[in-house]
Amino acid sequence: MHPDLAYVLVSLACLATLLGGWLVVRFFQNRPSVMGHISGATAGYLVSVAIVRVIPEALHYGGDSMMLWVLGGFLFVHVIQHGITPHLHSGDEPRGHKGAFVAGIMALLGLSLHSFVDGMSITAAVHTHTALGILMFIGVFLHRVPEGATISSIFLVRGFKSRTALWAAGILALAALLGALCQNVFDIPVGPVLAIAAGLGIYVACADLLPQAQKESGRKSIASLVAGVLLFLATDHLLPHDHESHHTTVEERCSSGGHGEADHVRQGSQRSGLNPGAD
Repeated sequence: MHPDLAYVLVSLACLATLLGGWLVVRFFQNRPSVMGHISGATAGYLVSVAIVRVIPEALHYGGDSMMLWVLGGFLFVHVIQHGITPHLHSGDEPRGHKGAFVAGIMALLGLSLHSFVDGMSITAAVHTHTALGILMFIGVFLHRVPEGATISSIFLVRGFKSRTALWAAGILALAALLGALCQNVFDIPVGPVLAIAAGLGIYVACADLLPQAQKESGRKSIASLVAGVLLFLATDHLLPHDHESHHTTVEERCSSGGHGEADHVRQGSQRSGLNPGAD
């Protein structure tokens, strides 16, 4: 995949954030069950792509130590959501809460950090030159809808106007674009970024999204979760996963002067028990 594709994918994910905010402002402010179904499907997809594709790719680039980064990503989002900023879900926000302005800004800060990492993760996945970029984009796109709905709902129930709630969703979208830009400009190693994204995705799916889906009846909750898993399996089956062509691409860039990246891939592959240069 062309690296510039990352900006296109992140921009589309940003539109999903704005879409979620707009849906809450215009239609779903008092209908949390709709967002619950979306959350269930998103949880199924995020867990599937993190376990089946993102973690193995992180190990491929960085070796076994990447599992510590997965754990770090898992703990990071928990600390941000429950230790630094309040994290609520669409439909859960207490009305008449004192300090509404400060609470809204703190929630926006926490979700912006999450969006920033989402932008980095899509860009890092695109840099693997496999279908992981598309798979990661789908997961982030699905998650951005309830995330945009959450921040807009938080602002609305705290007395902010609809326009302010939409601006809050727009800030989340901007944070994702900044994450993509930083990943490209500073060329952060792909392995740790993917590992952190995997830990973050697993946490968000299990701690944030699934509880929302489980508020519905058992069958509906199961159906939405399974739908997300099936969506992943379908897209994963349809998209190619050709690491051989990926290694060829790296070697070609190496021959034109990019020795560092090829060496990084070889070292990560050796640590994970792979030998991309073998016949």
